[in-house]
Amino acid sequence: MQTPETEAWDFGRGRAGYLWRSPAPKARLLLAHGYGEYAERYIDHYHRLIPHLTAAGFDVHAFDLEGHGRTEGTRGVTDMRRALGEHIAARAALTEDGTPLFLLGHSLGGLLTAASVAKSPAGVAGVVLSAPAIEVPISPMLKAVAGIVASVAPAARLTPPISPDSLSRIPEEVAAYREDPMICLLPPPARLGATAVSVAEEGWRRYDDWRVPVLVVHGAKDAATPASGSERFFGMIRATDKTLRIFPEGYHELLNDLDRDEALALILGWLEARGAR
Repeated sequence: MQTPETEAWDFGRGRAGYLWRSPAPKARLLLAHGYGEYAERYIDHYHRLIPHLTAAGFDVHAFDLEGHGRTEGTRGVTDMRRALGEHIAARAALTEDGTPLFLLGHSLGGLLTAASVAKSPAGVAGVVLSAPAIEVPISPMLKAVAGIVASVAPAARLTPPISPDSLSRIPEEVAAYREDPMICLLPPPARLGATAVSVAEEGWRRYDDWRVPVLVVHGAKDAATPASGSERFFGMIRATDKTLRIFPEGYHELLNDLDRDEALALILGWLEARGAR
């Protein structure tokens, strides 16, 4: 499978943006990456998701969040409320000409994607959420402290780091994660934590109005984002076209894990079935 050329994409918000073109496009897809990583990682990892998507007829767009990848900022220090506005702006830029737009978000990008659609579903043909961080596991005390600390020391780290060993059962993928110089191995900072909680809470107030077609995939043994959030979300939304798949042994990065063949086939099949409509 040919790897598409990486092109710069500017949607007017000052973020490092990317475009990977399909040789035979029928729809667009906006991809949102997770905490500590970056959009280009989905070219050679995640079971080569971006090349598979372009081969399936999707022009793939993405941008690195503030403090991630090639976007400027202290590593990992992202204001998720601002990122929510950026995601909605990116969507608007991609739907101006009426081309069908699909969304795919992993982990923190899953929270961003879900909250974006809950706030403004217009123009979205379908959504794929991979291990979405929509249920932020944080105690009331830590939530209060994070809000205070975020205002005075936004880069402070209040929780332990995410262990790379908890992301995949494939040693080579864990090693690649540890050794990637563009990945932030530090714990999520206070600003990101506090604003992620705010965005998540806003999303939960709106999910019962959700009617956009959606596929949710999650590993039952995900130690980074609880699968219970995906199950709660699935039970709440009112979409008639909705699918939830929990992989019993799956870790956080399903497309980098032992179930990657099955997970990729499920995602591509779901998108292709709706992208051809």
